[in-house]
Amino acid sequence: MKFVVVVAITPEEMEEEAVHRAQAQGAAGVTVLSAKGLSAEARRTFFGLTFEGSQSVLVMVVARHVALGILKAMRDLLVREGGDSRGLAFSLPVEHVAGLDMEQVLAFDKRLHQKEG
Repeated sequence: MKFVVVVAITPEEMEEEAVHRAQAQGAAGVTVLSAKGLSAEARRTFFGLTFEGSQSVLVMVVARHVALGILKAMRDLLVREGGDSRGLAFSLPVEHVAGLDMEQVLAFDKRLHQKEG
């Protein structure tokens, strides 16, 4: 089985919904990291302070055939009508994996195939 890592960067307030959508698409586990987002153009409050948004970084190692569904779910959550994005999601290939609970991966794979049938 081939694996990829899917990374999704979301506003902190969308973290729970992003995790729910990723798991609904077959992510067996999600590691969530807290992050601070800085945009290319600094946003300023009326006090003259620079705004830095709190973000969550979701990291998932999934079977390659599951990744596209997760990325589509993240796009649906993060991209507003008109193309304005509130986050980012991408995948990277994984050469070697150690420590995955293969029973959990196979159970999710079986459940996804049952949905399709």
